[in-house]
Amino acid sequence: MGIPYLIRYNTFQPNTNKIYGFPTGYVMIYLETTTSRVYKRREMLPRRDSFIWKIESGVVRSLTWTEDGQVICSGLWANGDVIGSELTNLRPYEMECLTDVQLTDVPRSQWGDYVDEIIRHSQTKEFLLKISHCRAKDDALRQLLGWLTYRFGEDDRHGRLIGLQLTHQELADLIGSTRVTVTRIINDLEKVGFISRKGRKLLFLAESADQWHYEI
Repeated sequence: MGIPYLIRYNTFQPNTNKIYGFPTGYVMIYLETTTSRVYKRREMLPRRDSFIWKIESGVVRSLTWTEDGQVICSGLWANGDVIGSELTNLRPYEMECLTDVQLTDVPRSQWGDYVDEIIRHSQTKEFLLKISHCRAKDDALRQLLGWLTYRFGEDDRHGRLIGLQLTHQELADLIGSTRVTVTRIINDLEKVGFISRKGRKLLFLAESADQWHYEI
């Protein structure tokens, strides 16, 4: 429930511009308010009915899993994205903060203001669903890394640096593969000069950066 306000009104005759001297009354209305919330890295976001969140800063991943316990990552969401259990029919469904995250509550009455963000949410899920079913995991990982470069890339004098640190297991969860396979593919890409490492981050070299551009 929002904050209550009393609004004074005069009754008037329909289809005229004249206000008559009928008794004056008051109407109680409620203005929905938004709240900013902060969650720490590795915290799980709670489910909330009739609300979604807009991410102001930080990165969240959404998760489900199969009956045998295999983790499936259904999305990576960052600043400007909207998230929430109301945007999916997946059960179980969890949202894990990969970094410290600041969120703004968006009540159902305001969802119409976020149509573009909701469409992008759907497009991202469809893209990740497609690559998770790609049989050639080398190609699936290349597509994923291209998207990560676009979505989370930072300019570097040698190319584009993925600012988001994901473990090989987290990358594997996104493409429906194993940690061992992802490690092997990344090593192969490093050998042929497509990527290099900068600390714990991946750097896409300038000579190959254009080949990795992927935009949803």
